[in-house]
Amino acid sequence: MAFTNYIMQSVIFGWLFYGYGLGLFGKLGVAAALAIGTGVYILQIVFSAYWLQRYLYGPVEWLWRSAMYGARQPLWRT
Repeated sequence: MAFTNYIMQSVIFGWLFYGYGLGLFGKLGVAAALAIGTGVYILQIVFSAYWLQRYLYGPVEWLWRSAMYGARQPLWRT
């Protein structure tokens, strides 16, 4: 789930802080930015635990492995 979480953080924080999203960069104080970062981190922990109970890999890891091996890799836990 590391690669999935990395990509997810890039998308979420890019959307929150840059002009193509909400454009909050420089508009929030340190405490608010820390609270948002901590909240996103906690949500990712919960999502990752939920996902890994059902699947072998994160979605991005699964795509990466399938592309690398040239064949669809197993995803579901048995």
